[in-house]
Amino acid sequence: MLNRQTQAGFTLLEILLVIVMIAVTSAMVVPSISNISQDDIKEESNRLRLVLAYALEEAQLSGLPIRFLATKQGWSFESYIEPKRKKDDIIVVEQTPKWQALVEPPLVEYILPDGIDISQIEQVSDVEYEALTNTDNQKDRKEPVLGVILLLPDGTTSISNIYLKDEEEKKVVLEVRPGPAGIRIKKEGEH
Repeated sequence: MLNRQTQAGFTLLEILLVIVMIAVTSAMVVPSISNISQDDIKEESNRLRLVLAYALEEAQLSGLPIRFLATKQGWSFESYIEPKRKKDDIIVVEQTPKWQALVEPPLVEYILPDGIDISQIEQVSDVEYEALTNTDNQKDRKEPVLGVILLLPDGTTSISNIYLKDEEEKKVVLEVRPGPAGIRIKKEGEH
């Protein structure tokens, strides 16, 4: 009869293998943590590009102007409604335009993640649609409106640039243009 002793524990080779696996895994994780901010700003600018394109299509399909309202922390959309009232069985259209917040996704109010802000809305063209862009009725807003971009039923838009930036001051610019130029993310260094 042989007497075998069973030993509990790990061999040196097993321990070294686990250490190597931990080192390789942490080498892959560290670079991805440092790129989180850059990926987030690209993701958010792409989200905004897609939502603006959707809103422009919605304006064309509904036949009603839609406006994009940007604050430092996010954005919202409103649709133009023609104010009508009845006076002596006659429908009277009022002159002051009324805007109604859109509540159907994806045209709902959106708050940007922490560390990403809209820093500026730049109106490139001199054309001003005063009646359509007047935001005096925005008293109930938590933040002031930085800028307004109009998306009109004929497919045109107010020519604008939207600047997003992150904590590291990296900027992404979205160009909003009517026609085939459309809404696009301007690449760094591009004029």
